Amino acid sequence: MADDLGERTEEATPRRLREARSEGRVARSNDLTAAIALLGGSFVLWAMSGTFIEQGGLFLQRLIDLDALGGMLDPAAAWQALAYIGGGAVWLVLPVLLLMLLAVAGAQLLQFGMLFTFKPLEPQVQRLDPIKGLQRIFGVAGVVRVSLDSMKVVIVLLVAALTAWQYAPEILALPAMDMLPIVSATGWMLADLCLRIGAVLLMLGVLDFLYQRWKHREDLKMTRQQVKDDMKDAEGDPGHKRRRMRMMQQLAMQRIASSVPQADVVVTNPEHLSVAIRYDSSTMAAPIVVAKGADLVAFRIRQLAQRHGIPVVERKPLARALYAQVDVGQPIPPDLFKGVAELLAWVYQLEERIAS
Repeated sequence: MADDLGERTEEATPRRLREARSEGRVARSNDLTAAIALLGGSFVLWAMSGTFIEQGGLFLQRLIDLDALGGMLDPAAAWQALAYIGGGAVWLVLPVLLLMLLAVAGAQLLQFGMLFTFKPLEPQVQRLDPIKGLQRIFGVAGVVRVSLDSMKVVIVLLVAALTAWQYAPEILALPAMDMLPIVSATGWMLADLCLRIGAVLLMLGVLDFLYQRWKHREDLKMTRQQVKDDMKDAEGDPGHKRRRMRMMQQLAMQRIASSVPQADVVVTNPEHLSVAIRYDSSTMAAPIVVAKGADLVAFRIRQLAQRHGIPVVERKPLARALYAQVDVGQPIPPDLFKGVAELLAWVYQLEERIAS
């Protein structure tokens, strides 16, 4: 019934997964990426808080000294001071930005590995369809996304409120403190708040990533007919494949029909394997396998041997060793020389007796 309705009940084939990945369609969570970036930035702010406070104090002292000396009225001195403060601020903020960039890249690698494609940047006409755009905004998926985003905002506000409640005595004591202690206490409280919010968003991001993986698999599911068509495209039409197999079997039979009559002896298993051996001392350094086969091919080799008067000898271990170790047209390996030599000697003696 599902096939008749075209329902997507089958898991995506490896070929479909590769195509989706090449198009940039992978399971990823923007919430998880943002949470990791926030935690990375918060960690750097916490680790460098002492440096930030020290440099902030130096910047403030530079402005105070400049104002006390009347330098604020001198444009050149004012611009020099601002350049000094701006350059120092850049070097302070740069490590935070770099670590956040590395955190974002690491989050992407963690979710779907290394992927480089321009496919998502290509213009797509269906994105300009206003009806589909409204469906994305007001459809079920849009409502679910807005609900989840609203829930995250409420959770973040709740964490912020609980943190402010915990630090209420320290916040109330700030007006009575000097400037540097105020900056230090405020920085510690903000860093702690960012770490708490980041931890909560990280948990939500992990849940969102698991949901995105499930949704990605569901979106890529295929009907049974699609699976069949995909396998046909990947492996070729089964009809053509069967015809190629028949042609290959016919060619193999033709080679056997021309090579078996040249053999000196056929070694059998006795039914499942047949190996045809030929030896010419004037042109060959060692006997060679001119044909071999299993089951129906082995039966065909025995038929041809009997038709052309070639001895068929049952030697189970030797037949198995020759079939497994020697390809058609290749000489016998040294470890099988003794067995093959004894067999050929027996064949030559049999031919001499028949001739006499």
